Amino acid sequence: MFREFKALLSFFTRIPTYVEEFDFERIANYFYLIVLIGYIFGIFSLIMGYVFNFLLPNLLAAVLILFFIEYLNGFHHIDGLIDFGDGWMAVGDKRKKLMAMKDRYIGCGGLVFAVFINLLAVASISYILDINIFYLLAVEVCTKLGMLSCSTFGNPLIEGTGRYFVKKSDEKFLTIGIILALPLILIFDGIERKIIIIAIITAIISGLCMAKIAKKHFGGVNGDVLGASNEITRVVVLIAVIISTNLVSLIKV
Repeated sequence: MFREFKALLSFFTRIPTYVEEFDFERIANYFYLIVLIGYIFGIFSLIMGYVFNFLLPNLLAAVLILFFIEYLNGFHHIDGLIDFGDGWMAVGDKRKKLMAMKDRYIGCGGLVFAVFINLLAVASISYILDINIFYLLAVEVCTKLGMLSCSTFGNPLIEGTGRYFVKKSDEKFLTIGIILALPLILIFDGIERKIIIIAIITAIISGLCMAKIAKKHFGGVNGDVLGASNEITRVVVLIAVIISTNLVSLIKV
């Protein structure tokens, strides 16, 4: 299991880990460990949050936090988001949409998706810094849980390495992923614990919706869809946390 986790770490992050060979069939058997990688991203974002929030205004801090999160994964998921946007916005049948997603050129759909999603992420992170910085940790874990949910509810496309993860993922994987995310509840108390539960549920629903969208437009889920799911789930969970917090404040008033 440690060897497979090390391979996942090498594949999904820029953390230098020596891996002799990538056997995606074997690695995919442990894809639920992606949630643990979410903790690594979360701790990293938390550290960046403390450093930048101490030195800079919230908005600048949020931009840098997101940049370094994306840098840690080698901008891999943003690339998937752009391809997903191009494919979704393409006019035609599933074959034409897949061709648009695989096209090496960036189209208007991909550009707008990337800009809009990242603007939402920056604005939301900036707001979260005023609420509770520890939500940054929870959001990154939930982001990876959303990716796992997408692979669980999706059916694999024929091409690409993403198909291995989608093919292997099932309800058992998602259940393990949820269990691995539950320690987040221990970090918070009171009403914030309920907000974390909402965040976990939101991540699962986000992944499910991404899988349904991918099936409708492309016929299934590939690596680009998983990457897009990562980026979109982050924003959806951030917004869910903000809405939940504001609703709690209104109820108290």
